[in-house]
Amino acid sequence: MSQYRAFAIQHTRLFYMIRISFVMTAILLIVRVFELPYGYWALITAVTILGTIPFIGGVLTKANQRVWGTVIGGAVGLALFLVPEQYHWTHHVLFLGALLVAMYFTQEKYAYAALMVAITIVVVAGGGPADFDAATWRILNVVWAAVFSVLSSVFIFPSRATTHFLYMLEQFLQQSAKYYHQHNQYMHPNGNPDPSTPFEPLHADKLSALIDQQQNLLPHVQKETQAHSNLYTNILLIEKRLYADLEALISTHWDAQQGKDKISDMPGLMETKEALALQFQQLAEQVANKSVNAVLLEDISLLQLIPKGHDELRDDDSDISYFGYLWLNREMARQFAHLTEVSSKLFRYQ
Repeated sequence: MSQYRAFAIQHTRLFYMIRISFVMTAILLIVRVFELPYGYWALITAVTILGTIPFIGGVLTKANQRVWGTVIGGAVGLALFLVPEQYHWTHHVLFLGALLVAMYFTQEKYAYAALMVAITIVVVAGGGPADFDAATWRILNVVWAAVFSVLSSVFIFPSRATTHFLYMLEQFLQQSAKYYHQHNQYMHPNGNPDPSTPFEPLHADKLSALIDQQQNLLPHVQKETQAHSNLYTNILLIEKRLYADLEALISTHWDAQQGKDKISDMPGLMETKEALALQFQQLAEQVANKSVNAVLLEDISLLQLIPKGHDELRDDDSDISYFGYLWLNREMARQFAHLTEVSSKLFRYQ
């Protein structure tokens, strides 16, 4: 299942096109076989619901608003047919008033539903008071096509925003472990480059890109997991803090700081940092297996590390780098522990 999940995520567009092909072909066959009047409205409905948003959460929300918008707009449009045909100007005046009211609400929370109300009013009543038969068929075609599109999205290669979000979390942890390990190798007393070589700061660009993708996914994730969507929000916030700390660590020229020697000489620092990098990698594997064990702060060796004696610290004349470096590493460790706690809660609901 893990291999299939990775394959499905990497080929999301392929599965999306398979789903779209099935839906469009099936709707077209139904329209042609049963000779449904105004059947093109069923195709238009499928395009608007399945287009741009491939995730189940987005599809369900969009379909829900389209169906309700169609029902409300259809009811308003059909009500206009109660006006006798000889009073066609009254029909047009009421039609324009209803359309303007619907357009006013397109700037509110349920903008798409309001837009569907406006479009349906135009479709149903825009042709005048003598177009009743066309109006009813258009409404029916929109409703059944919306239901069919939703069912297809749920059962035919479903694409869930939560699956993509967790896959990117796994990638984030793996990349964090890689960046942190590279930084630890650079800071090792025997791993420094030639002093004559110009310093080239690293940048965690891949982490930033992953966070941006997860941020775009978050609204769809919240629609799919309304009961505990706050956990996904918290995970993203923790990732942003980890990215900021790690970016500061790997982009700073620590060799140029007065406290660099004390950082290198601190007993056990390099070992505990490498242990934290390994824990990042282990957490990535646990996320992939959907079984995360929360890590307590006291279980992280980096947080148990104590600098040399207070007398030396009291007489310290180095700049902030020595203490800032320790704080950045410890803050990463704290955020890591928090991430394991939130992630472990998340998988209890799955």
